[in-house]
Amino acid sequence: MRRPISPSRSADFPTRAVAVLVALVAALVTALVLAPGMVAARGRDSDLADRHNLVDELRAAFIEYWRSGKEEYSPDLQRVVDYWFRYSVAKGVIASVLLIVLVVLGSLLWKAFLRDGGPGRARRVALLSTGVSVVGIALFALWTAVVGLQGAAAPFASTLPLLGDASDGALADTVDQIEQQLTHSTGGSEQARPALDGIVSDYVRFHVVRAIAAVPIALVFMGASVVLWKKFARNGSADRRTRRVLVSFASSSTVLSLFFILIFVVNRGTAADPDSGLLEFFHGSW
Repeated sequence: MRRPISPSRSADFPTRAVAVLVALVAALVTALVLAPGMVAARGRDSDLADRHNLVDELRAAFIEYWRSGKEEYSPDLQRVVDYWFRYSVAKGVIASVLLIVLVVLGSLLWKAFLRDGGPGRARRVALLSTGVSVVGIALFALWTAVVGLQGAAAPFASTLPLLGDASDGALADTVDQIEQQLTHSTGGSEQARPALDGIVSDYVRFHVVRAIAAVPIALVFMGASVVLWKKFARNGSADRRTRRVLVSFASSSTVLSLFFILIFVVNRGTAADPDSGLLEFFHGSW
């Protein structure tokens, strides 16, 4: 009599669901690269979608804003700030959706890796490498979402790194004047110019948002770390593959929770003393 063939555990692999999710990830990654500029560039702001034009416009508008001596943005700077706000919102939304899709995809892959009992070392290696890649992309998407949130909340401060090299010319003179104002303001011997107040206030908002965003992320990783370490302790020594996966994710969650706690501490300190932070920024960025 023929013995009934029991279905392989590898037959439970959700091929269709994984294929759909992989296609979504590819589409969202492409959108993350191309869509923010397209969404933000509309009407007379379409030229800002070109990074070279954006940097040129920002540099000229930043110099004009500083020379105006007013806290209110000049029309040209407001145009750049509005563009960067729309760009950051689009980037943050796409990155958030990408993160959700990656979490679902990663969950399916790691569950398939743990229950895969079929033959074939190549299959297990493929599942492992794909799962690790998904985790890496998910962390990138998480950080991109945070950056998008910062850009939407403090678009002016978010554009400052785009100014680029300030070793000579009008931008160098502007930076030198800003540094002098920051030094005098820090020493308490001179009232800061209104334009500097505008820079400082957005810079503070930039770091407050990052500090606030770091708190729930750190708590999530901390909670995941506790749960995973408990599962590892209860797992025993029967399933070595499960134990290796649990200890890897538990260790990573612990490290990431500490990383985001550090992010909170650093950004809270910078927001509390923005003049020193900005002075270091202008000293070290160019």
